[in-house]
Amino acid sequence: MAKLVLLLSAFAFLILAANASIYRATVEVEGENLSSGQSCQKQFEEQQKFKHCQMYVQQEVQKSEDGRSLTARINQRQQCFKQCCQELQEVDKKCRCQNLEQMVKRQQQQGQFKGEKLQELYETASELPRMCNISPSQGCQFSSPYWSY
Repeated sequence: MAKLVLLLSAFAFLILAANASIYRATVEVEGENLSSGQSCQKQFEEQQKFKHCQMYVQQEVQKSEDGRSLTARINQRQQCFKQCCQELQEVDKKCRCQNLEQMVKRQQQQGQFKGEKLQELYETASELPRMCNISPSQGCQFSSPYWSY
């Protein structure tokens, strides 16, 4: 009888210990998600809201509307693209798409682009990681209503 009580006690202890470790793991994972969102926002602000990426996608969308010479436009776009890739590399890969989407949403809120131009802005921004040859290599998928799958 004493062995049975001892065995049941050990079994109950194991169940409680396993349950406690599952709870701790769940809390840690949820905490990581919260801090990564804050961390992505901080990285976005540190990168000056992806200033060069923003300039690049704007130039891509408006490339034929600029009155400057073709050579000057190409050189400026190439420079912005290069600096944009640098901005993306300096951000954690888990934050890249989130921050690119936030960049485009800010442009959308400012009312600079509408309709097809806005969709083109989203599409260009979503392709930036792939174009820069960095992760995610397939590009980003945004939750925008303007995104066409």
